[in-house]
Formats: sequence, C-alpha cells, structure tokens
Amino acid sequence: MGRFVFLFAVCSLAAFAQTPEEGIRQLWNTQFVQQRPPAKKTAAKGTSKPVAKPPQYKSVATVKPAKAASPSDTLLGMTLWRLRRPRPADDPNSRLLILEDTSQATTELVPERLEADSAVNEGDKIRLTVEVPRTGYLYIIDREQYADGTTSAPYLIYPNHKTRTGDNAVAAGRVVEIPDQRDTPNHFTLKRSRADQTAELLSLLVTKEPLEGLKIGAQPLKISEEQFAEWEKMYGVQAERFELTGGAGAAYTEAEKNAGGSSDTRLTQDDPYPQTLYRVSADPGKALMLNLPVKIKR
Repeated sequence: MGRFVFLFAVCSLAAFAQTPEEGIRQLWNTQFVQQRPPAKKTAAKGTSKPVAKPPQYKSVATVKPAKAASPSDTLLGMTLWRLRRPRPADDPNSRLLILEDTSQATTELVPERLEADSAVNEGDKIRLTVEVPRTGYLYIIDREQYADGTTSAPYLIYPNHKTRTGDNAVAAGRVVEIPDQRDTPNHFTLKRSRADQTAELLSLLVTKEPLEGLKIGAQPLKISEEQFAEWEKMYGVQAERFELTGGAGAAYTEAEKNAGGSSDTRLTQDDPYPQTLYRVSADPGKALMLNLPVKIKR
C-alpha cells in the first residue's frame, strides 16, 4: 500500500473572541506562543532580537462548526512538507540529508510548506512536523481512498518500531517530526496502489492513556473493520481548518531543523508556527479522532 504519515499537535483553548479572526488569534497566542520560550538574546549585545510579526490565520473550511469557539475546544496544528531541490536563495543550513533505504546514496533537499488540502504528485517526498502542547498518545490509521468513495482496510502506521522506536507519547513544547531526521528513509514517498486511488485518508487519534492490545512492530498493523468503526463512533470529530497567511511555499528554517532533530531544543516565540490549524469542539482531555484526506494529483 502506498502510505505516508501525518502528524499533528493538540492543545486546549483558554480564551475566545467574537469574530473568527480574533478568536483564532487569541487561541494561537494562548496555546502556541505561551508554550514556547521567549526569543534568545544575542551574545554580542545581550538584547532580544526584534519581535517577529504575529502570524495571521484564515479560515478555509467549506463547512464550519455549528458552535462558535469556546474554552472547551481543542486546537490541532501541523505542517505538511514536500521536499524539493535547493535553490540559490535557500539557507544552506536548512537542508536535510535525505537517506534512502534501498541504497547508500544520499542527497540534500529542502522541505517546503504546503497547505493541508494541496494535491501532491505521485512520487513526491513528504515529511510532517507538529508541536503538541498537551500530554497524551498519538495513533495514525491510514486507508486508501478511491474514486467511488470506498476505502481500503485500515492500517495503524504510527506508532511503529521504525519511527522514534515506537514512542508515541506527546507533550507540550516539543517539535516532533515524522519520520525522524535519523530514520532510514527519513521521508515518505507517495505511491498509488491502484489507478483509481485519489487520496490517502489519515485518521489521527489522540488519547489520554495508551490504547491496550495493540502489538506494534516494524510494519503497519492491520486493524479490524469492527475496531476502526468503534473508534470512529467513540472519538470521531469534525473540524474547521485555518491556514497560515503567506505560509505556503516557505522553506524549512534552520531553527525548525534544529528543534525537530533534538528533543532538548525548542522553537522560540519568534520562530515559525504551524502551517495548518484545526479547531475541534472537543474537551482538551477527551480522546478524539479526526479524518484528514491527503489528495493525489490526477
């Protein structure tokens, strides 16, 4: 099966406003900015670098939630990256050494931001990053979606023993990359399994406690249709999507690379923020599952 992994950040909402624009700005400020440390001071002058302009997010949802934003909501954030060849204007320190599992060959590529609903080409190399300002456990189930609306059998593709050695715990303030920079390969290559496949349909499940009875290994774990249907019934949610204004097409930065490559390094309040946010009407401590299609270009 052609598949790749999609990861996300989850956080509770502590404040909201009357308009969508003000609401998402307050939610971003409360949950993302305050989870990050302040900008580092320069060694030469001992002063903080200039504060970056606050990011602006715009709602791009085709169907918005019936309820307005409230303190009981949950915010999901992620960045989808497509790898490309370096350009002269790129920061050379932001390049990733791409490792292949079929040979010893390596090459340097630059991750570039995509909006979540972007259609990707078959053969594209994909990576994902996430900040998780909440403790819990992440599970990702993948199904192939076909032109007639049907799907393949569900497979648990995260956690596994190849990515972060099976550790799927998430916590506030960390940047998590899937795959890890040290994995081989350290990217996902999108491939169709049959001609009428239109998307990879990813179900993101976050729980407070680990799920019992899952025997993960190095390969995706097939989940029974009955088990998946039960999870959907218990935890399924809808979400309103927001995209970072002007973010699509931006290249990976050295700060993002350093934070993703080490659990001890964090992005500061002046560093880039997630490309995509999802607003979900669900209590912060409640388990939830959100279905997200990644489209394959025809």
